[in-house]
Amino acid sequence: MWGRKNILLINIGITKKTIMQQQTALLFFITILFFSPSKSIAQRGFEIGPTAGGSYYMGDVNMYKHFYSTHLNLGLLMKYHINPRVGIRLSGIATKLSAADEDFKNPFQQERNHSFETNLIEISSMVEITFLPYEIGNIKRKSFTPYIHTGLAAYLASSEQGLNMAVPIGMGIKKNIRPRLVIGIEWTFKRTFSDGLDNLIGEDLKIYDPAYGTDITESNMNKQTGFLYNKDWYSFANLTISYTFKLGGLGCPAYYE
Repeated sequence: MWGRKNILLINIGITKKTIMQQQTALLFFITILFFSPSKSIAQRGFEIGPTAGGSYYMGDVNMYKHFYSTHLNLGLLMKYHINPRVGIRLSGIATKLSAADEDFKNPFQQERNHSFETNLIEISSMVEITFLPYEIGNIKRKSFTPYIHTGLAAYLASSEQGLNMAVPIGMGIKKNIRPRLVIGIEWTFKRTFSDGLDNLIGEDLKIYDPAYGTDITESNMNKQTGFLYNKDWYSFANLTISYTFKLGGLGCPAYYE
């Protein structure tokens, strides 16, 4: 008879095989996007332009309110279109983030009464994947598409020391409104690898448990200031306007005007 151990090993094997199949399928899909026929250079080009919008923070102070304490952000965005589905983007953005416990009704936050404000400068590099075929300069067809993007960001914040990293993931829509002008709206979430953006570095309450050798007393019962395993987030909701440069030129005006 087969024991539980044998069944468990089979399940683990099936799970690993499934994960490998999913990873292989994802890699194949990305490869197809990058190297699928797309009229070669005719589909490639650049975008460059300003980006502006609102920024907000989520973390130990603001745990659930989107667009709470929104601040203006300003930056520059550049894109290189590899084919109608895939592009690479680089951006630099400056903004401010803030939050205060007094804005929330949570009794713990009212007791803690913490607030912070920090300046932030970010540079990010991302891959952008469109849901519909998109072509620079074409305002009659292939001119509109939703998209998603993800990659890696590096930022400097006045509330932290040194350079820190974040993983951005976002979505947006864009439209060619003129042969050389593109307008877009996007919303991007940035998951940091830090818990100090808000000046609250959580402590593990286990160190105040009698079972671990430390009694909880009046002097240490409020010692915890944040949540040790919850990393901070910040988000950008932006409007983008960019000027395009298509490799090989725009082609016949009949298709672009």
